[in-house]
Amino acid sequence: MSSSVLDPATLEKIKSHYNHSDPSHDWSHIQRVVHLCTVFAEELQARKPILLSAAYLHDVVNVPKNHSLREQASQLAADRTRTILSETQFSTQEIEEIAQVVLEHSYSANLKATSLESEILQDADKLDGMGAIGVMRWVTCGTKMKASYYHPTDPWAERRELDDKAYSLDHFKTKLLNLYERLNTDPGRREGLRRLEFFQSFLKQLSQEIRLG
Repeated sequence: MSSSVLDPATLEKIKSHYNHSDPSHDWSHIQRVVHLCTVFAEELQARKPILLSAAYLHDVVNVPKNHSLREQASQLAADRTRTILSETQFSTQEIEEIAQVVLEHSYSANLKATSLESEILQDADKLDGMGAIGVMRWVTCGTKMKASYYHPTDPWAERRELDDKAYSLDHFKTKLLNLYERLNTDPGRREGLRRLEFFQSFLKQLSQEIRLG
């Protein structure tokens, strides 16, 4: 494998794809994921050119969560990755390896990681949905889907079916509190535990503030 990295012109081209109205998947999200990938790569001795290129490109096609093509988002991003990297110094094999990491990153696609680099990107992307930034993304997602914060008489779904399209709080049980169990790596799980504990603290505080009886 060569030591190819993304040149400034390619990086600017990639950055232009994140100029949209979704702060959950904008350039700041990419920077956070790239940072986590860099830290984890050093501990786990992953191939940084493959991993970091995939980290920059993993959301290069943004599909809203309530769109019919949502489950195909990672495939679309992998296809776009091949197109963008075809004009770089990466070899054909490296481009395919990067595209495969992009393909496998998605929570919605639920694909098993086939490389260490894929395991790390999956972890970094999930971790960005947890902790304090996870709460900000949770609110953003619910707002964009026009959901209420919580059910007015049964916020914790004790007597009803969960429906995170209608009530944002339900999303903790349908997804967010389950992210930790799906982390792959030791550094991912260490960071995930800290962020899971923040979630639990947040929900405890929220429970006190919305107490109905």
